[in-house]
Amino acid sequence: MMVAEDPTSSISYDLTAYTQLDKEYKEQPALYLNRYFSQQFYTHTVILKRKHGEIEPSQPTDLPDSQTPANIVPKEWQYVLMSPNKLCVIGIAKQHPLLDPAMREQVGSITKVIYADNVKNSVIKGKGKKQSLRLMPSTKICTVQTSTGKEYILRAAVKGVLMEWNSRLETDPQLIYSHPEQAFVAIIKPGTDDSSKILSDCVSSTD
Repeated sequence: MMVAEDPTSSISYDLTAYTQLDKEYKEQPALYLNRYFSQQFYTHTVILKRKHGEIEPSQPTDLPDSQTPANIVPKEWQYVLMSPNKLCVIGIAKQHPLLDPAMREQVGSITKVIYADNVKNSVIKGKGKKQSLRLMPSTKICTVQTSTGKEYILRAAVKGVLMEWNSRLETDPQLIYSHPEQAFVAIIKPGTDDSSKILSDCVSSTD
């Protein structure tokens, strides 16, 4: 009985021919992210006390630039990347003081990322993630500490349930500098498919 020859036995692959396929992504990952994700920005404005009175927390803080009080600290911008299925990836925008080269001397370098206990203890399982932590845009996700003793709170930015938090940032906070495309803070599932409601606390530009 004759055994049929395997038609693939003589096929060989030169994997080096494919090494350049992801070169552009590695060099400029943001270009590829923008193809599939819509990007928005969120900031939780902080207002400092004045010597002669202060702005009440209930007062609007999103004033036009010409009316912005001089005692508002630099905005701590976060990015929100929303995928076609409405999942939102939250991270630190390059305009945040932590990543702004002009503020490096004042802010210092990142030394530690500490996630909130309720985030770390959240039960992320089950259909619809019904047991997961419910989040509001202002909910604290983690705190970033720097070499100058400063602390920055990173928040949920959108309303929804926690799907994932990035434990790598606790073990390797330098990932924020070395591989920002991997240094997301959290992934959140909004409670609606209405993009305008999901991004109601966000803006399209930091300008």
